Amino acid sequence: MTPIQIKIARQREHRILAEGLAIEIAMDLGARDEADRHRHEMEALIAAREASIQLAEEEGESYFEAAGAVARIQAEARRVA
Repeated sequence: MTPIQIKIARQREHRILAEGLAIEIAMDLGARDEADRHRHEMEALIAAREASIQLAEEEGESYFEAAGAVARIQAEARRVA
């Protein structure tokens, strides 16, 4: 992954975590429509994460290298959050 791809992946992971928290808050407040909106956003971010791995593989990078890099970024994001 290039430095900019790493930054984008980090941002994406933090946004996924933030959307998950927003879902929890909305559900606690009884705001089902708001929770659903955050769920859709989180699902789109997860799809973008999967697409980035697939793109890296199509560009010649090993699937396992790309997925491993993303997994490390996910773990880092969870430690910071």
